[in-house]
Amino acid sequence: MTSSGSLIVLSVLGLAASTPLISAQSVTRAEALKIGESFIEHHWQASAKNVKHGKDGAGVDVQTPDRDGGQCNPLAECWVPDAENIGVPYKWGGTDSPQSFSVGVRAGKAAGDVFTDAKRKGGGKTVSGDAVGIDCSGFICRCWKLTTRHSTESLPSICEKLSSTSELQPGDIMNAPGGHVLLFAKWTNPEKTHAIFYEASPFSKTVATELDVTQMPRAGFTPLRYRRIRD
Repeated sequence: MTSSGSLIVLSVLGLAASTPLISAQSVTRAEALKIGESFIEHHWQASAKNVKHGKDGAGVDVQTPDRDGGQCNPLAECWVPDAENIGVPYKWGGTDSPQSFSVGVRAGKAAGDVFTDAKRKGGGKTVSGDAVGIDCSGFICRCWKLTTRHSTESLPSICEKLSSTSELQPGDIMNAPGGHVLLFAKWTNPEKTHAIFYEASPFSKTVATELDVTQMPRAGFTPLRYRRIRD
């Protein structure tokens, strides 16, 4: 996805956490957006050591979404080696905070690991311990300060379903079980047909994306509200 591109529906299941999640029982809408923005606006310095296209130490295939690796969506923003980058790269099964991501990068770990059908089929066995980053449901878990890791399949269990997308408020989500999930940030028109979402894009990084919300239910997305979110 690009910051103003069309929606691409993907099978991106959240998996086991690679780092501990923030401990809290509730979150305000403003806090959720601030956390999301901290991922999107995170600056980090990349090196050639953070590029990985092949097997990690445990035999798990890793494909970082760097500019020259061929794994990044050509319509999305890829990170660049030997340069300062903005936004935390997508990592299948990742739940890193911006801080733990940067620690891993400085230690020479792979910066991200894109989604593939093989990873989806392999589940938790295909999560690399040699890569750092965050996936779509891990991103929501961080934004909501959840103490338990949830996937796109289990997020509905802690949410209320909204009767219409027009009810979306900052900090709510559009979720496709077994697919993708995005954090609602704000409406961009009075008709409430287009909006800005924050997401961990599966072939890119954490970004702010403008979408036509009217098309999302047809693609399997449902508007949900975390039961413990506060105004």
